[in-house]
Amino acid sequence: MTTDLICLLILALWTLPLNHIPAIGRASKAGLDWAMSNRDRQPEVPEWVGRADRAQRNHLDNLAMIASVILIAQITGKADGTTAIASIVLLLARIAHSLTYLAGLPLPRSLSYFVSIAALLTIVWRLFA
Repeated sequence: MTTDLICLLILALWTLPLNHIPAIGRASKAGLDWAMSNRDRQPEVPEWVGRADRAQRNHLDNLAMIASVILIAQITGKADGTTAIASIVLLLARIAHSLTYLAGLPLPRSLSYFVSIAALLTIVWRLFA
């Protein structure tokens, strides 16, 4: 498996904790009965739970685009050392984005987002090189 695909796999697996962090935050506030229910009513939760929801949504909103670009590079035979480095940077930036979003750090969050976009555009650039 190439570096690009390993990074994509890790990024896909990163979805698992991002999916559960907001639910754990709500369950810790509302209790096990709420967690095992239909959750028709949402408990009052700390602000970090809302940020966790937004971090998860942002991750999911971007994952399909990232996967498409990396997979197209693989399928077309355009994956190379440059795309491998860009994939590593993209992976680290996306994880940093999620963590800084959870922590409520807007400047590092925004910087990591723009770094991930630059890395993604680097892979796109290699598709046409």
